[in-house]
Amino acid sequence: MKIKPIVFFVLSAAMTISHTGFSQNWDDDDDFYEPSRQGMEFGVNLGVYRAHPNSSVFYNGAAWYELGDNQANLYSIEDRLFLGNTEDQINNTLNLGGGNFRIPYDSSPLLMPYDPGLMLGLKMLYFWNPESALVMSIDAVNLKAAGPWTLETDLLPGQGQGSNDIKVYGIFGQERRMIGTLGYRTAAYIIDEAAWIFEFGAIATSVQIKRNYINVESNTYDLITFYNGGGQFSGAASSLTSTGFGFYGVIGLEAMFEEGGNLEANLRVSRDNIILGAPEGGYNEKLWNFALYVTWLIPPHIGDFVRASF
Repeated sequence: MKIKPIVFFVLSAAMTISHTGFSQNWDDDDDFYEPSRQGMEFGVNLGVYRAHPNSSVFYNGAAWYELGDNQANLYSIEDRLFLGNTEDQINNTLNLGGGNFRIPYDSSPLLMPYDPGLMLGLKMLYFWNPESALVMSIDAVNLKAAGPWTLETDLLPGQGQGSNDIKVYGIFGQERRMIGTLGYRTAAYIIDEAAWIFEFGAIATSVQIKRNYINVESNTYDLITFYNGGGQFSGAASSLTSTGFGFYGVIGLEAMFEEGGNLEANLRVSRDNIILGAPEGGYNEKLWNFALYVTWLIPPHIGDFVRASF
């Protein structure tokens, strides 16, 4: 999914709708202003998403789960190494010089914590009054997880008197999440230009598996693939996407500017049903996830403001 064209389209639509008077209005006095909010408003979310590490177990190389795709399989590390390779070929890849190798039963990491992901999204609000609004948003985030796996080798005599050697390699997972929310928002004004905001509602999280692979020396092996025979592999036929539902809450602080639009700083805590692979046989758990982000709410009179600036 390409984010930038969608952002441009929604921003353009928001500017047009806001300019016609269906969004936020301001009552100006000599000494202060206060919002009289009613109608539609649009905003852009930008922040950091922190995923619970438990779901990364899907990528740990043990192949405990089903993909739900008849044209691709999730292979364990051991099965993938031998898929289309002979023991001699693997031996040469590992530079063992004829030594034996094995993958210990506890080779795969239990968890591979996700790196924090950049979150970008869009928000739409419908206000009844300055305190109450119906809120919808959609956010996209790319996540990566990484960890080590081990391979044990027996060195030949003359290379260490037949002793064992432990080689450590990397295992990686990549996924994309699309997060949609529908909730109710209320506010508690601190001063005319600032307010605490509180939001709660339902959340839908779609997880698309992008890739799961290992590194061995200078070689890369995909664990999600389909073996066509003759050393030929192909990728998954479906998008490998599943959606789960949950609930969320947001606490934030909004600063209001007469000409530059409003700015929110938000913390979202969600209890999501994370599904990876097949709904049955795949990974399926309810997990807590977090997002820290800012929202720029587009000013309703941005067209007049821009024209006046030039």
